[in-house]
Amino acid sequence: MKNRVRQRGNIVFFIIFLLSIGSFYPFVHNYVIFGSFKTIASLFFLAIWILLIPVYGINVILPHKAFNIILLVQLIYFIGYSLYWQSVDIYSVVFYLVLSWLFLVLVLSTFTVDQFFTCFIKFNILSGIFCLVGTVLFTFGYLPLLGVFDYQGEFKIYNFGWFFIKRSTEFVHQLRPAGYYDEPGSYAYVAMFLLLINRKYFQNLRWEYALIFLPVLTTSLAHIFTIILFFFLFYINKKNIKYAIGAVAMVAGFVFLLTSNILPEEDTRYFRYRTIDRFMGFTEGEEDASRQGGLELGPEIFEKYPFGRPKELVLLEYPDFVNETFWGPVIYYGILFLPVFILPFIYAFFKGVGKRDVFVLISLMLVGANLLQRPYYMYPLWIILIYYLFFYDKKNERKRNF
Repeated sequence: MKNRVRQRGNIVFFIIFLLSIGSFYPFVHNYVIFGSFKTIASLFFLAIWILLIPVYGINVILPHKAFNIILLVQLIYFIGYSLYWQSVDIYSVVFYLVLSWLFLVLVLSTFTVDQFFTCFIKFNILSGIFCLVGTVLFTFGYLPLLGVFDYQGEFKIYNFGWFFIKRSTEFVHQLRPAGYYDEPGSYAYVAMFLLLINRKYFQNLRWEYALIFLPVLTTSLAHIFTIILFFFLFYINKKNIKYAIGAVAMVAGFVFLLTSNILPEEDTRYFRYRTIDRFMGFTEGEEDASRQGGLELGPEIFEKYPFGRPKELVLLEYPDFVNETFWGPVIYYGILFLPVFILPFIYAFFKGVGKRDVFVLISLMLVGANLLQRPYYMYPLWIILIYYLFFYDKKNERKRNF
């Protein structure tokens, strides 16, 4: 009976977590559920979460001392940077850092690591299953469009029930299932973190396979590249060689279906274009069109402003520059303060080297590969995932009070 009450409490608090964080990047469900009141709804559920801490008599648990020091150093730097440049963008970074710390404290205080990630991993696997079912239904014309929502300027969220899609003004042949996230790349980014966290705390092979293969449906090239690296780092050994062979066989079968004439061309055109054609274009030296402005202009801007330049001024001078490349933080923070931006990873690297922790170093390689195409991590969800992967020590975990 007591375990049932505790399990219900886990689910209730996890729902509160989802509704609290839903308006803060990269989730989209609050946009669909609450519309223009999405932020008010998030703050409302966040307030409920905070009030429930004393109601249930939960002990407040603070993050690791090293993490707090790192965050404090970053806050001091970003506050100074924003005051010097009067940068609105950096004001938002300061806000998200403080908000991220608050969310982390609430998660640490409310859940054990097993409770939180059992819920969150299953949530993401369920999201992937909805993507799979939604893709099949959409392909055969059985998935009606329920609504369209404005998101980040020219982008829109196409709501197909539990099957959300984010695209720009063009919609034809642009099926990009992303579950509860704003785009496939975000889902893939989270999936890689969860694969590593599963390896660290659970070693659940069913979860691992689900997190590897279900996000492939999003046709995220970032997921394909990082999964190849994941297999190379974790599976290419005598113990796991049979699993590696099985995975290669599955991928080969998928590629064969897309490239052969077994399935009608109109049914495979989109997936072939978003996966095989993009991969072949990349290997032949073609640029990623969505990030081409960042990759081409990055070296020129950095050479001109090696000590940093705020985002607003960079985009005013170079309107075609794309933020979502590794050149973004390099240019904005410059050679002197880029180490402050990546301070959590520097700490994790030296800690991993000092303890000869191969898993930490491998995890840094995989997270680094993701950061190359999605370099901004100072949001609540990313901070929580980074903390549990590189800072959290389960041996010192305190049980929740209810």
